[in-house]
Amino acid sequence: MSKLHEILAVEGSLETAAKKLIKESLHTLDKESLFKGQVRKLEMFREEDKASEITDYQELTTTVDENLNYLVKPLTKWLDTVATKDATNQKAVADLVVEGKTLATGVPATFLLGLEKKLAALREVYIKIPTLEPGINWLADEQNRPGVFKAEHSIVQMKSRKDPEFRTVAEATDKHPAQVVQVERTVDVGRYVTSTYSGKMTPLEKAKKLERIDTVLNAAKQARMQANNIEIVKFNVGNAVIDFINKG
Repeated sequence: MSKLHEILAVEGSLETAAKKLIKESLHTLDKESLFKGQVRKLEMFREEDKASEITDYQELTTTVDENLNYLVKPLTKWLDTVATKDATNQKAVADLVVEGKTLATGVPATFLLGLEKKLAALREVYIKIPTLEPGINWLADEQNRPGVFKAEHSIVQMKSRKDPEFRTVAEATDKHPAQVVQVERTVDVGRYVTSTYSGKMTPLEKAKKLERIDTVLNAAKQARMQANNIEIVKFNVGNAVIDFINKG
């Protein structure tokens, strides 16, 4: 007896083959000349002209029935395969078990397949999570909302200004006055104290979350494989559908 995973493996190729033949049939049915045949005879009235009689033939290439019958087998097989898959999927279930803990029981295989895709998309989001810059001792800021960190040490920068200062470069003599020049002196008048906050995540926590996503993703794959190992529920509908459509 075939298993569900075997049906899933061939469904795609059967669909491709059927759709290809449908496309070919559309192309053929669009050419009316292929469905027309004729015999054209020249019949002379006088006996002496009988030798001039000729017959032209235009062969009938195909018929609508032939064209439709060309589709029947592959289309029927495709319909039966899809029906069998869907009927089996109604019974294809498995428990979602993660690290020995059952998160859900009797999960449909179709949901498990969708779960894999959704988790893969979610993983791309988690990969983009920015992490706290290294080289800074980050502490959870208990005075702020959850997920906020504060750098342990503030950054101090001095605020300064330039003050004029007069300096004597030559003392006065009995012949020359003192020589005084003006210079600027940098004076610290205050300081900037910068406290840094961040809403980013620690690299360790990000790594743990990604690891947990991968754990659930692997569990979903295993559960789907288990669900798809069920014996198929044979369901034939193709012939009934085609026979009803084509009945005389």
